Amino acid sequence: MGILMLYLSLLAPLGEGQGEIMWLSVSGTISPATAEYIVTSLEGAQGYNAVLITIDTFGGLGDSTFKIIDAMLNSSTPVIVYVYPPGGQALSAGTYILMASSLAAMAPYTTIGSAQPVVDGVPTNESKLINFLVEKMKTMARLHGRNETQAARFVTHNDNLGPEAALRHGVIEVVAADVNELLKKVDGSVVKTIYGERVIKTLGAELVRVDPGVRVQVLQFLSDPLVSGLLLTLGVLILIVGLSSPGFGAELVGAVLVILGLVGQGFNLNWAGLALLVLGAVLILYEFHSGGIMAAMIGGIILLSLGLILIVRAPPGVVYVSQEWLNELQLAIGLVAIFGGGVTAYVLFKVLRVVRKKSYELAPTASIGRSVDDIDAGKIGYVVVAGEYRRAKALKPVKANQTIKVVGYENKLLLVEPLE
Repeated sequence: MGILMLYLSLLAPLGEGQGEIMWLSVSGTISPATAEYIVTSLEGAQGYNAVLITIDTFGGLGDSTFKIIDAMLNSSTPVIVYVYPPGGQALSAGTYILMASSLAAMAPYTTIGSAQPVVDGVPTNESKLINFLVEKMKTMARLHGRNETQAARFVTHNDNLGPEAALRHGVIEVVAADVNELLKKVDGSVVKTIYGERVIKTLGAELVRVDPGVRVQVLQFLSDPLVSGLLLTLGVLILIVGLSSPGFGAELVGAVLVILGLVGQGFNLNWAGLALLVLGAVLILYEFHSGGIMAAMIGGIILLSLGLILIVRAPPGVVYVSQEWLNELQLAIGLVAIFGGGVTAYVLFKVLRVVRKKSYELAPTASIGRSVDDIDAGKIGYVVVAGEYRRAKALKPVKANQTIKVVGYENKLLLVEPLE
């Protein structure tokens, strides 16, 4: 037993600090896409030594910010938030995210602060909202052992601090020039979480970069304020035109644009994805039913693909697959939907071409054949033409096995008479 303990003690220094650190990169506006990216990544962060979030933002939506904060505070894996690159900033919503981190760091020449809330584009001093945000900042600072007074001043006084001032005022723990220097400085740091103290081990750990998946990239595009606002505006206008002049499909286009605009504004993704799936299915069924233009089929395929990408995130309950696998699944869904939809559209196009063709005589006029029966003038019998048995109407009396010729076609009957 003693030999075994000695062996394990010799191995311990070799394994210390080994493992992986998940690296997330956030830039631009804090949006529903940002929240989706961070929340889903943190859900799959079990087993990592820590999660590193590099951030460079001027701020963003309050709902998305608090989804990120809740996920960070409830993460059992320590979360390091690093304002990076040098010269960047984590203003407004970015400062709230920084205060929620297990360990806060800044690169040289970066800035944090200006956390006063903005409502409808105008800074607000509404006491109910201000008091809540101040207490939220103080609570997060208290949890992580930071300066509560300065954390509150970010909200009440719109203070802005550089890295040296932030370190001096006790709202961050580390100033580092780059990620490598940061990992060296924070190795062995003891941080506080709602689950108790954790030791961050970064020495020798591998950085694993986790980029946004297809779903998040779609959300990033839709969450752009210009894009979402344009989609909502156009959607409402087209919807009005469609309802006032029904029958041209404008109301359906308007509904789709409104749904996409609402997604960009933070509307529930599951409901939005379900609505797009239903609309896509309706368009495809309409195409099969009406045999109309192929635009309905193409639009249906696009909506089905987009709906599946938005709605497919992970199965309910506990899953034992990586987020990378789920991202690949979403990409595969899109590719399969495009390929399958293309094949279906091609087949439907060919079928519609056949169906739309006018009926034609399988045995052209002037074809020669023979009669099977005796057929009196004006009566119906059978003849063999072009190797097929066909029903025919005799314009003149025809004897069995007599050579006949086709002189016309009427009500799916060949018109025949004896060959002179």
